[in-house]
Amino acid sequence: METSSARSPSLFAYYAALNILDAPVLFSHKKARDLFDPGIQSTRSALERHHLFPRAWLERNGVDDLRAINQIANFAPLEWPDNMEISDRAPADYVPMMQERVESDDLACMYAAHGMPQGWEAMDYETFLTERRRLLSAVIRKGYEALA
Repeated sequence: METSSARSPSLFAYYAALNILDAPVLFSHKKARDLFDPGIQSTRSALERHHLFPRAWLERNGVDDLRAINQIANFAPLEWPDNMEISDRAPADYVPMMQERVESDDLACMYAAHGMPQGWEAMDYETFLTERRRLLSAVIRKGYEALA
């Protein structure tokens, strides 16, 4: 989960788990499996890899190591209009707005499905990465176990 490779087996395992577990897209009521469908034709991809802590924001705050910025633990699939709306704002700024779109019970399930730590938007970046890697591993394990 520390890798920044866009073709990492860990990233594919995370996406597979989202499909197997019928998880929603982060901050959306749409299912990840529906938006990952390669048959969807559009001028833009339905989903984008969203930096949970946006790159420009991290760079403004002293994080300039691309491997740290682009690691899997800092990404979640997000609908492209939401990704555009968030832009380079701090998680503490954009998360409250995004959470308003989702019922609190749905949000808790959504955060669990995406391995999001409780209160992640207020965490320092390194703590967030460490905790999210642990939670993403659990999501992948749950998806794997669902196959058995």
